[in-house]
Amino acid sequence: MGRVIRAWRTHPYHGRHPISQDQAASWVGMSQAQLSRIENGPPVVHLDRLAQWAAVLHIPEDRLWFALPAANEELDEKEGTVNRRQFLSSTAATAASGFLYDPSIPAQPIGDHEAVDWLAWHLWQNRKDELDPSRIPQPISHRLNAHPHVLRTAGGAYRFTDPALTDVLVAHRVFGDIAQSSGHLLATAQTSHATDLTISALAAENEQARRGLTAWMRSGATAVLRVNSAGILAKVGAADLSDAAISAIRSDRDARHLYVTAVASRVLELPWGRAADLSGATNTHAADWTLGEGDGTKAWASRRLADELANNRDAAARWCSAVLLATCIDVEDTRMRSALMLAVKNEPCRENLRAYAAVLAGATPLKIG
Repeated sequence: MGRVIRAWRTHPYHGRHPISQDQAASWVGMSQAQLSRIENGPPVVHLDRLAQWAAVLHIPEDRLWFALPAANEELDEKEGTVNRRQFLSSTAATAASGFLYDPSIPAQPIGDHEAVDWLAWHLWQNRKDELDPSRIPQPISHRLNAHPHVLRTAGGAYRFTDPALTDVLVAHRVFGDIAQSSGHLLATAQTSHATDLTISALAAENEQARRGLTAWMRSGATAVLRVNSAGILAKVGAADLSDAAISAIRSDRDARHLYVTAVASRVLELPWGRAADLSGATNTHAADWTLGEGDGTKAWASRRLADELANNRDAAARWCSAVLLATCIDVEDTRMRSALMLAVKNEPCRENLRAYAAVLAGATPLKIG
């Protein structure tokens, strides 16, 4: 397990900087020195510790020689409660959940708030509007069955009455982590545009959170942490924070690729893989704008991206749209030039003004020093 942990921490997926031993150790409540001994010492032999690391690293069960605790075996039928240590270690104490079990916490019932919070997080993680009942622990489903904001589909899946609840609940959980000066949850998965908007509204009133986000944006251990932090700051609504976020994204190739991909996927309604291809092509100024049939054309894409320049909720999305426009726009197109000039008139951010000027001149904003 020590070798697996080291391989996971240093994997190129995390960007230019590996996950530190300090950060990984904090996820399971141990010290850096303890994790160092696990990585460099003899094999871990305690099953509860092995199961904990397997959950944190999302190791598939078919790759393990031991069995993870079954959620349906953790319900105390007599007391109607859940052993929190077992439950969190097997279902919610993962790198994406933000929960870590504490052996000193006694058994106690799972409440409505915990149940809907669990559902929201797993819906968001899987980018789905509903979750199959087979994937939900019995104590959670028991609470969800009677919750007024949760419904069952004809096929038995669980979903919220309003899908927007997922983003709201996730945003509040992530912000709680940020407010405690922890970037753990921000580092687990790229946040959505809707989630960022809620987190940014909360961060706008919390100076400590903004300071933490600024530090992670500039020197976070992973590209995901850096891009999430920049995305939140770019939506706070302050021009100085937006300029700092755009500057950080422009100079950080990995974070920039993620942000441009997210904007291309959302604005151009593209699958993530296709959007990622377009994002990568902005570095060579040779994007393939064969988007599909019907309106999926280069002209349609340029119109959608020009419209995004009026998105006053996300300064970095405006910059990313300009980067994408530079590879598809015909600068002689009167309509597009008018849209860019209008954007210049209304733009409060210095970095975006420079980007728009570059596009109007037939250049890419990525070449601006």
